[in-house]
Amino acid sequence: METYLPLALVWTLGVMSPGPDFVAVLRTAMRRGARAASATAMGVVTGIGLWIVLALVGFTALVRAQPWIAVAMKLAGAVFLVGFGLSILWGLWRSRGQADEGAAEATPPTGAAFRLGLATNVANPKALVFFGALFSTLLPPEMSWAARGGVLLMMLLIATAWFLAVTWAASRPPLVRLYQRAGRTIDTVAAVAFVVLGVGLLLE
Repeated sequence: METYLPLALVWTLGVMSPGPDFVAVLRTAMRRGARAASATAMGVVTGIGLWIVLALVGFTALVRAQPWIAVAMKLAGAVFLVGFGLSILWGLWRSRGQADEGAAEATPPTGAAFRLGLATNVANPKALVFFGALFSTLLPPEMSWAARGGVLLMMLLIATAWFLAVTWAASRPPLVRLYQRAGRTIDTVAAVAFVVLGVGLLLE
């Protein structure tokens, strides 16, 4: 408990901080409903699980020893984030002049929504640095693999609870009506946020 409780607190605060994952789930919930957003949230959680496993098995040390891996990860992540943001802007430009800017769209296949969440999370290699620093600080080196599995499970449950809560809140009628009234503005802000995050990743 002396290990799990501090880790759970720090992780809860970390996962709740706004970032690409939050924007992706929030926008999907307002735009396409709870079902699609839930799939996006599960994609995000899957990506989180991958980063946690990599950090637990020591992949962070490999990245430090081979800097080109970090560069490649940053480049791939930046390309995705910038590309996704530009794709939103392109869609807005193509639909300019439409009277109903927040018109409902057909719900995408669950697999597509899941892949969006997974790609959004995996595109941010800073997660590996975060988990590496977190575990090196709060986990004892002699911790068993069973205990590390418990850490993985705990962190995934916290992440799942948070992103499903975001899904539920953002798919409520008041926020859906907000998107229907100001969809183009919301999408523009989200697109710019993705582009800025991607450029920022390149410049680090």
